[in-house]
Amino acid sequence: MGKIVNYTLFYSAEDEKLRAASCREEKEVLCDVRIGEVADVTGYEGHGNKLILKGLEFETTADIALVVPGGTEIVLAEGENLLKVDARGPEANVAALYSRGDLAISGSNGSLTCDTTSTSESNCLWSRGICVRYGDLTIAGGNIKAYCGTCSVHAGAVYAGGRLFGGDAQKGAITIVGGRVEASAAPHTIRATNTKLTIGAGSVIENSDGFSGSREEWRGDYLAQADPEQPIIIRF
Repeated sequence: MGKIVNYTLFYSAEDEKLRAASCREEKEVLCDVRIGEVADVTGYEGHGNKLILKGLEFETTADIALVVPGGTEIVLAEGENLLKVDARGPEANVAALYSRGDLAISGSNGSLTCDTTSTSESNCLWSRGICVRYGDLTIAGGNIKAYCGTCSVHAGAVYAGGRLFGGDAQKGAITIVGGRVEASAAPHTIRATNTKLTIGAGSVIENSDGFSGSREEWRGDYLAQADPEQPIIIRF
């Protein structure tokens, strides 16, 4: 692990680089976004709207570790990847991985840990491991771990939210059809706020009080942990 920094990483699909930036989320919108120089980090490759992670480790005291634009596909190519937020608050809206629009995650050999367990009700309003705003999240592969601490608003370790009353353009779905997802947050661990959470047929789901896995496709709004001391695990 490299040094702890105080900035957010922004992926730029135009120049295919991760850049140092500052931002905050207020009323579900990123505010005060200021993007600077290419960040001194390794373990990734950019190819347009595809961000390949292969050993990226980034820990920050900023509210958000990594922001990607809508339409990004993150490919977990190899190695252990870590995005960690050491929340300082006060009243922060925290996320390890944040997408402004649709996000897809794929891969086979790589893993990604999104850690915001430093959050508490004293320093945080929202705590999300993976947060998709006004977009849909699709997980098709890779080994993904998302862990949250406590906060005032129980958002979910894996979270997607669309605009309320969005009509035909409403977003905020989560679809999991491959890989392995391990997540921990109470009370709604994996949460699709305005549309639906879909888990593909053939999954095995451990420690969920809503579904234990079967050959049938499962649909709902969220999965919560049956044992709050143990994470939910989804695998195919």
